[in-house]
Amino acid sequence: MSISLDITFFIQLVNFLISLLIINALIIKPIRSNMARRKALIEADNAETENFTKKMNAQYAQYEERIGKVRASIAAERDENKHNAEETARAVLAKANDEARSIRQESAQKVQQESKAALDSLQGNVADFSKEALAKILA
Repeated sequence: MSISLDITFFIQLVNFLISLLIINALIIKPIRSNMARRKALIEADNAETENFTKKMNAQYAQYEERIGKVRASIAAERDENKHNAEETARAVLAKANDEARSIRQESAQKVQQESKAALDSLQGNVADFSKEALAKILA
């Protein structure tokens, strides 16, 4: 069996090449251009998304920094208010202790004075009481 190359082989080859050029022009080039356009759109969207993500990360970092500063400020203010409240409580407690001490001293002095007055009164009436008691005993 021998293969002979005649004119039909060359006609088929030309036919194949023309068909390839037509298919390339009508189908493959539009598909490639669509794919290239889509790839460009996807890359542009990816770049836009990346830029947006960078901006959001930067804004989030600024937000966190501001929140940190505010929290620190609030903590400092809270500590200061707590310290002031403790100082005020100590002052009020000291004042209340002083008042209680003075009231107790006044009360002790008043009781002493009343005790002395009662004792003096009783000592002054001892002679009268003893006379009355003796009169009742002897009577």
